[in-house]
Amino acid sequence: MHTFFDDFHTIDQTKLWLSPYLLIHQAFVNGGNVPLHAWLNDYFVDNKIILNNYQDKPLIFSHQNDLPHGTAYEQFIGDFHKIPTRDNLHDWFGACVWSVFGRAKAILNKHHLRHIFVDDTQNKRNRVRDAITVFDENGIVLAVSTEQIGQQIASRLYHFDWQHSLVAPRQYWHNPDQPNNQTHAQSFLFGHALLEQLINPRKNLCGHTLVVSVQAEFFGWTMDEKLAYLDQLLAQQLDDWLGRDDATPRDLQPLPVLGIPYFWANQDDEFYQDTSVFRAGRRR
Repeated sequence: MHTFFDDFHTIDQTKLWLSPYLLIHQAFVNGGNVPLHAWLNDYFVDNKIILNNYQDKPLIFSHQNDLPHGTAYEQFIGDFHKIPTRDNLHDWFGACVWSVFGRAKAILNKHHLRHIFVDDTQNKRNRVRDAITVFDENGIVLAVSTEQIGQQIASRLYHFDWQHSLVAPRQYWHNPDQPNNQTHAQSFLFGHALLEQLINPRKNLCGHTLVVSVQAEFFGWTMDEKLAYLDQLLAQQLDDWLGRDDATPRDLQPLPVLGIPYFWANQDDEFYQDTSVFRAGRRR
């Protein structure tokens, strides 16, 4: 019979985009169990990961069956402080993101609740909730230094200038095989649907990026230090952005995931000249 364990073992944990979530993956390899919600609650306690909502009330994972029919997922989390969880990869990756970016995830829930009864679009979600959903499912956090080279990478990316954001400044992107003090940019995948899709990578798979500026010393920290700091910055930036009634998914920068330096092999000139993936874009 097909099980969650079968699906879990299709994950290639050596991929660079999974490095922020390596600890929880390794823990499941060494003692994972289902139902997933129960294992996750134990994991968070054992690893002293504090999971709170935006009001600092404790959150736990719960069985999907706890979610009443007709009740919105986000509303249930807000009302009952429980995260409904199925034994599948989509919810697994969602929990992985909660384990690292708990403050940021709580802010997304806060703004979902703020707009949950506003249904001024065809899909019954206003543009702010569309923006939340796009980032939650498909988001990438791009940390760039406040120094000129980091800001140039972000600016060129914003203008769809792939050559001057991804290719020419390649030496300034985080390279796990050759760490150096010249790093000025590093990507962290946030979207749980994006992480799930990357089990079977495709060149045209695109994420939506939010740029976060950090001091240059950030890139010399350990992964745990980076993630703790980034969660705080990201939560504040999301709160500011989504607190605006004009927030929209268009505020996020499209980025082909396999084009991120060192995320994929054979990133030669021909790779980046594929205009079906690395398209020219326009800004309003």
